[in-house]
Amino acid sequence: MRKVVLSVFMVLVLAGGLLAQTWTKQTIPVTTDLNSVSAVSATVCWAVGPASVIIKTTNGSTWTSAVGNLPAATDLYTCSATSDLDCWVGAGDGSVYHTTNGGTTWTFVALPAPATAFVDVVHFFTPQIGFILGDPVGGVWCYYWTTNSGANWTFGPAPSAPGTEAGWNNSYAAIDTGHIWFGTNNSKIYKGSLRGGFTAGTTSVLNSYGVAFFDNNIGTGIMYTGSASGTNVNSTNGGTSWAATTFTPTGVAYGIKAVTNGPYSYGWLCTGGSSTTAGKIYRSTNKGTSWTEQTTTLASGKSFYGISMASVNCGWAVTGTAVTGGTNDGVWKYTDVLNGVNPNNTTTPSNFVLEQNYPNPFNPSTTINYSIPKSSFVTLKVYDVLGNEVKTLVNEQQSVNNYSITADFSNLTTGVYYYTLKAGDFTSTKKLMLIK
Repeated sequence: MRKVVLSVFMVLVLAGGLLAQTWTKQTIPVTTDLNSVSAVSATVCWAVGPASVIIKTTNGSTWTSAVGNLPAATDLYTCSATSDLDCWVGAGDGSVYHTTNGGTTWTFVALPAPATAFVDVVHFFTPQIGFILGDPVGGVWCYYWTTNSGANWTFGPAPSAPGTEAGWNNSYAAIDTGHIWFGTNNSKIYKGSLRGGFTAGTTSVLNSYGVAFFDNNIGTGIMYTGSASGTNVNSTNGGTSWAATTFTPTGVAYGIKAVTNGPYSYGWLCTGGSSTTAGKIYRSTNKGTSWTEQTTTLASGKSFYGISMASVNCGWAVTGTAVTGGTNDGVWKYTDVLNGVNPNNTTTPSNFVLEQNYPNPFNPSTTINYSIPKSSFVTLKVYDVLGNEVKTLVNEQQSVNNYSITADFSNLTTGVYYYTLKAGDFTSTKKLMLIK
C-alpha cells in the first residue's frame, strides 16, 4: 500500500571542531516522483519511482538511468541494492525485478503463492540473503525470504492480517536477520526475524509510515494522524510496546532511517510539504529522544518521500510532489566529513574501545568507530587473512575523544579482512567482510 497524502542545507559548529553537515541537491535525469532510495556506500546509490523510473549513481554525484529492459509503466515503490551492479525493486502491481549487471538487464522474480498485489518492502542484507514483504492476501501477510540470491524463496511463516490491514512502502527496519520490524495501517508494528514468525506491538495511531531501530531495543515509529500532520512513537523493548512522544514534525513524516551498531546512534527522518511549506529533514543523535531540523532550501510544494543512509557520514533523500501541478525536485545528498577521521566531542570516553564496523558485510565503504580515553599515538590498520597489511587508516597522535572513520575498500578484492587498533598498550582486532 502506497503512502498517499499531501506531500538542505546545514552547517553546524560542534564543540571541539568545525564539522560540515550538509544536504546538497544533485542533478538527476528524471522529473517524476521518486518513491524509494537505497544507499550502498558513499559513492553508490539507487532510486526508483513511478512509470519505470530507476536511476543510480556510481560516483556519488552523477546520476544515470538504469531502467534497462524493465517493462514500461511499472510503478516502483521500494528498492534494495547491495552494490553498483546488484539491485532489487518492488512494484505496485506485486511484481519484483532483479538486476546483477547494473540495470542493463532486469529479470522478473517469481515468488511463491499467494502472490501479493503490492510490494511494500524489498530488503537484502547481502547479495544472497534478503526478504520481501507484500500486502496481505486472504487475511495473511505476504512474506518471502531467500538465502541464495533468490534462486529459491520460502513463504512465511507470516502473521494473519484482519480486515483491511496492510502495509506502507518502505515502512520497515532491519538491523540484522534476527531483528526485523514493519509498519501497518492498523495501529500495529510487527517484529520478527528473517525466517518469519512475527508478533505485533500496538501503537496509539493507525498508520505507521516508517520504522527505525537504533539498537535491538530502542526504536521510533513515524505515524500519520490523518490530518496532514504526524507524530512519533518510541519503543524501549524491541517493539513489544510503543509509547507516544511529544515530538511533532512539520508535515507528514514519510521516511525514517537509523545508523546502528555504532556509538553515535544517529537517526534521520524526512517529511512532506504543502503548497506553502517545504519538506524537511530532521536528525537525532540520542536514539530518537529528540530531533533537530536540518534546514532545507527545498521549494514549497515538494516533499521528501524516502531516505537511506550509507553511514553516519553519508546518505540520500528523494523527493516527490506534495501538491497538484508540482514537479519533482530531485535527489539530495548528505555529507558529514566523508574523508578522514571525524571526532565527536559530545561525550568523554573512559575506556579504549574499538567498535564493530558497519555496515558489515559492505561494498565498498564501511565505518569504524573507536574511543581514545587518553592522548596516545594511534594506528588503525587493515590486514588480509594471511596477515599482510593492506591499508593504513590512522597513523597519528590523537587526543581524548570518540572517533569515526569511513574507509573505502574499492581497491581490494572480495574477502575477509581484519582491522587492528593500537593505542599505547591497548590493542584490539575485529573482522570485517568486503563483498563486491
